[in-house]
Amino acid sequence: MTIGEFNSKFRSDLTELYSKKEISSLFKIVLENTLSFDITKFYLKPDYLLNINELTKLNKFKDELKTGKPFQYIVGETKFHNYKFYVNNSVLIPRVETEGLVDWILSDNRESKTTAIDFCSGSGCIAVTVKIERKKWDIFALETSKKAIELAKLNSSRYSVNVNYIHADIFSWDVCGEFDIIISNPPYIAESQKKLMEPNVLNFEPKKSIFVSNDNPLIFYKRIFDISRLKLKAGGRIYFEINPKFKSRLISLSKKYQFSNYELKKDIFKRNRYIKFQK
Repeated sequence: MTIGEFNSKFRSDLTELYSKKEISSLFKIVLENTLSFDITKFYLKPDYLLNINELTKLNKFKDELKTGKPFQYIVGETKFHNYKFYVNNSVLIPRVETEGLVDWILSDNRESKTTAIDFCSGSGCIAVTVKIERKKWDIFALETSKKAIELAKLNSSRYSVNVNYIHADIFSWDVCGEFDIIISNPPYIAESQKKLMEPNVLNFEPKKSIFVSNDNPLIFYKRIFDISRLKLKAGGRIYFEINPKFKSRLISLSKKYQFSNYELKKDIFKRNRYIKFQK
């Protein structure tokens, strides 16, 4: 089979799951990750004859895509804030929206020495990126999943940065030390919003990292406010990624903790996605 013939088969096999634009992007990813074959080379050599080993690799990747499995999990990594991060099904795939949260933190805080903690750290993409960009900061990252922490440590090692990982349940963690900055992108999608989610998210990404109960959608934010009451330094800041649906309820909750000052920012899709509180 030629690579051109495989392209035709690839498109016909995936047409029910993905748009034409998505299929073109996925084909480029498949070529790069299985054959180290640049898309330009494909256009120059559509009659390139695939050997058995190459065809086996391409078909394996295609068959995994047909199940709806996100390509990031197939490849084992994804880009975040111009850095590559290892990912697997123990962590959420870092989203472009979260890059906006990191941008805000970095542009807002240029001090040479700061202590920050990232709650619900997952792959460590936020903590590791901040540490890369602010090498003198002391960065802590709390995560309840042991497998997620193991992966996050690989991401730290990849860029030779030191992040202090804490394997603990945020709801029972006995906090020690004080922090200048608290960061969190916690689970914030209500169970009732499941019907709005893409099947590949529901079927492959860890649900405990996504969903919260309809009855208590701000459970993680409330716990972090509880922690901040004692452990966030005077003048310290909290940066949250949020569900726009619960923006007003979160602001009302913050006032109970004497956070009178807040600032909202929109993500690249013009949705209220980030909020900052200052003590």
